[in-house]
Amino acid sequence: MFQKSLVIPKSKLTTVTENATIQEVYDIFNAPENAHTRTMPILDESGKLFRGNIYKQHVFEHIAKGENMNLPATAIMRNSTKFIYTTSKFYEVFFAIRDLPFIAVLDENHQFYGIFTHDALMDLLSQSWSVRSGSVAIAVQTHNTQGDLSKISKIITRYSNIESLLTLKSDFKPLTVLFTLPLSVDSDQLHKLITHLEKKRYQVSSIENLNQFK
Repeated sequence: MFQKSLVIPKSKLTTVTENATIQEVYDIFNAPENAHTRTMPILDESGKLFRGNIYKQHVFEHIAKGENMNLPATAIMRNSTKFIYTTSKFYEVFFAIRDLPFIAVLDENHQFYGIFTHDALMDLLSQSWSVRSGSVAIAVQTHNTQGDLSKISKIITRYSNIESLLTLKSDFKPLTVLFTLPLSVDSDQLHKLITHLEKKRYQVSSIENLNQFK
């Protein structure tokens, strides 16, 4: 379950109701304060229920085709079935939002609570990978045998704490584990750690300095 603090609440959003016309939506998109807004949630008349999203791109396409601007915004609405809940689990959130700039968030009463943005997801992943607290990330190739992760971790913890780890798997290649560590990229401890791993035939395929991202 992700934190509600990551959600932009309805009170801080520009929304439109299902009664708004495409012309009215166009005027809202063109307002100076919405210059960088690409899409807006459409709510029902009560402002409680999520209906879908309307995109600036589709409004401009509608205009370019010379279509009726007095049609309701719902005529060019998208993503009406794309939403998550404040109680949704991480993978539900990840796979729901991966192709969207944001996704609607509903509360336990199925009412519109706010939006969770793609940028917020990237920030959440950055936190889970400990990019801010770690200084270096090393990618270690396993032997694809049982107990590899335990053996590699025991070697690493002789020299350093482990801030986080992430497993990377692609077809026909050994499982790779990405460890985030608090060591500096040029430290003796890191050099000893890598030497020890490679003596045990665990290849370190990459070393990445995380300080460049802070």
